[in-house]
Amino acid sequence: LVQRYVESNFTHVGAIEARGFLLGSMVAYALNKPLVLFRKQGKLPDDVLTEPYDAGYEQSVLEIHQGVLQEGHKVLLLDDIIASGATFIAAASLIRRMGASVYEVAAIVDLPELGGSRLLQDSGIRSYSLTAFASDER
Repeated sequence: LVQRYVESNFTHVGAIEARGFLLGSMVAYALNKPLVLFRKQGKLPDDVLTEPYDAGYEQSVLEIHQGVLQEGHKVLLLDDIIASGATFIAAASLIRRMGASVYEVAAIVDLPELGGSRLLQDSGIRSYSLTAFASDER
């Protein structure tokens, strides 16, 4: 995954709680980029921006520290899986509210039948995954 982004021009790595933290921290370290954390509600201190979302199986709220991103910043968003896409869309909304942009969404696994990668594409957000699985593959 790191090799894909060595020559890329994004400025920050965004990691979505919780498994995305493992992936995001390694990629940020390897590429010497700042790491931005997207957390579930109530886990970040100080001033935060919040974005509610519906993942299909739960209602939740994603938060980020206010002011951590600025206009001109480009964020590579990482998590372990692309399922419904709702968490990525919520993170993208928070990024845009601070004037920054989403460079790309990346995950280890895409579950295309759940529609997340299509939702991202329809929202103008590029996505990449190392592999994809259909529900009948085991």
